[in-house]
Amino acid sequence: MTNVAIIGLKGHQSVVLQGIGQMPDVRLAAAADDNEEALARLKRSEAADAATHTYSDYREMLEKEDVQIAVHCGTDSERADILVECARRGLHIVSEKPLAMTLDRLGAVREAVRANNVRLSMLLTMRFEPRYGAVREAIAAGQIGEVVLATMQKSYKLGNRPEWQRDRRTFGGIIPFIGIHALDLLRWTTGREFVEVMAYQSNAAHPDIRDMEDNASIALKLDNGGSASARLDYCRPAAAPTHGDDRLRVAGSEGVIESIATASSVTLVTQGEEPHELPVPEADNLFVDFVRSLEERREGSVPAEDCFRITEVVLKAREAAQTGKPVAL
Repeated sequence: MTNVAIIGLKGHQSVVLQGIGQMPDVRLAAAADDNEEALARLKRSEAADAATHTYSDYREMLEKEDVQIAVHCGTDSERADILVECARRGLHIVSEKPLAMTLDRLGAVREAVRANNVRLSMLLTMRFEPRYGAVREAIAAGQIGEVVLATMQKSYKLGNRPEWQRDRRTFGGIIPFIGIHALDLLRWTTGREFVEVMAYQSNAAHPDIRDMEDNASIALKLDNGGSASARLDYCRPAAAPTHGDDRLRVAGSEGVIESIATASSVTLVTQGEEPHELPVPEADNLFVDFVRSLEERREGSVPAEDCFRITEVVLKAREAAQTGKPVAL
C-alpha cells in the first residue's frame, strides 16, 4: 500500500483526491492545513478513510506518519522550503506550481531532489485535458509542418481571491501562477524550446486585490526562429458559462490547429484539407500517472526536468515584466 500525505489544501488537491479514488493500492494517510473547515471537508471526501489523520502542522504530520508520497498544495511562499524538507526525508513529491518564488530557491529544490534521489512532478493539469494531447499528437506527426507561431489565452473569473494571493510576499504573481500553464502547453504541444522572453503585467482595474495582477502579456522567441505569446487576465465576467476561457492556436508552414476550451474541440486546417475536428484521446489523471510511473520505474508525463524548466521560464518572464527588459532563456 502506498501512503500519501497532503500538505496544504489551497490548490488543485482535488486532482490528487480523484486519483487516489481510482487506485485501490493507494490511500490518503494524512493531511495538514491551517484551516480546520478545509480539513473537515477533506475527511468527508471519498478519498479519506477512517484512519486518515489531519494536522495543523505539516512537520508533526511528517514526523508521525509513514508515507511515501508528499503532495504540496499550500501557498507559493512556503513551497520551496517544504519541498526541500520532503526531499530530504526521501519522499516522492507532487507539487503545486510554481516550484519556487525565486531562482535561488528553485535551485535549492532541484539540488534536494537530486541529492536524495526522489521523483518530483508538478500539477500541470492542462497536459491531461484530452484536447491538448490531440494538438500535441498532430503537431508531432507533422500535420501543420514547421511551427511558426503559437499563442495561448487564459482568461479567468476573478471571484473572491484568498488573502495570500493579494500579497506579493506570499503570492508569485499572475505569470508564475496561471502563466505557467499557458507557457507549459506552448512548449509541450509544439515541441519547441523558448530562447528569450519579454512580458508586461499590471493591476489595471481591480485595486481590491492589491498586489495581485489582473492582466499580463508574454512574448517569446522560439528556438527555430518562430514566436509564441500568452495573454492572461482575471477579467472573465461572472455571468460567463465557465470559469475559464482557454484558447490555444498553433500556426505552421502547412496548417493551423486550434483548441477552444468552451467548444471542447480541436480543429485542424491544412493546405490540402478543409477545417475538420480531430478525435481526442481518453482522459487520464495526473496523480495516477505519477504513481504508476513510480511503480513501473518509468518517466511520468510531467517529468521533473520539465517542472524545473517551466518554473525557471515563468520566473524570468516575471523578471522581464518587472524590469521592462527582455530576458534570455
